[in-house]
Order: sequence, then C-alpha cells, then structure tokens
Amino acid sequence: MLHYFAYGSCMDEHSFKGTVGAGNYSVLGVASLPDYRLAFTLYSEHRQGGVADIVAAKGERVEGVLYLLHPDALPDLDKREGVDIGHYRRIRVKVWHQGSLVEAETYTVVNKASEEIKPSEAYLKLIYNGAVGQLSPAYRRRLAEQWNKRFGVRSFL
Repeated sequence: MLHYFAYGSCMDEHSFKGTVGAGNYSVLGVASLPDYRLAFTLYSEHRQGGVADIVAAKGERVEGVLYLLHPDALPDLDKREGVDIGHYRRIRVKVWHQGSLVEAETYTVVNKASEEIKPSEAYLKLIYNGAVGQLSPAYRRRLAEQWNKRFGVRSFL
C-alpha cells in the first residue's frame, strides 16, 4: 500500500472510487502540503477549462485528502491524470497528516501555462464537494475567496 495525496477532483470520493475501484483504497483524512499553492495551469477539453495543479509557493500550503492506495490502482490513476499523454507526472511529496510528515505520491502538470486558466464551475464544484467534510473550513473559505478573486466565480462564497 502507498499514500496518495489528492488536491483536485480526486478529493471527491465518488469520482475517485470510479477510477481506482472500491476495494483499492481507504481514506485517511486531511493532509497538508507545505510550500505549494493550488493553481490551474493546464487546459482540459474534458473539463472545459483549467485543471488543478500544485506550484511551489514558499509559506503557502495546499490541503488535500490523503488516501492509502493499493499499488495495482496506480495505472488507472495515471491514465485518469493523463500521464501517458504528458499532461501530468507523478511525484513524491511530504505532507503533514495527523502531526507527522508522510511521504505520498501526487501529480503535477508537466507543461504549465504561464498564466492560470479559468476552470469550469462544474470542475470547481467537484473539487469543492471533495473538500467538504474533509478539509478545514478556513481552507474551504480561502478556496472560495480565491476562486472569486481570480476567476469571478461566486458560487462557493
């Protein structure tokens, strides 16, 4: 088993389960990736807008969901993230979970756009649904405020 840190649409457990299968994971809970921020640096035809990425940002943090994942599920997750077509690559990061640093797998965009790409509201809703019940209220509020400021999306305020 390995740790997987989800910060985008994979935080939505229903969506995640559809990719990796019900018996291949368990939810460990909220985790935090230090010195990164959430950004939308890749256009997705499927999502009709920008998709989530992590970019280095000293002093910031990204909250996400930490899963315990069966290694057999990685090929399906890689396919979902577009590893085979060069959209994302899997990297190892250290996240805070229950007071300890944990090594985890996550994904980052390979060729990042120089400016953020507005995500669709449907995609943001998928991310936000995954955040509800898992991530801190303060972080969810910050997401809603940032999405309003950067993209003019008021749905989550």
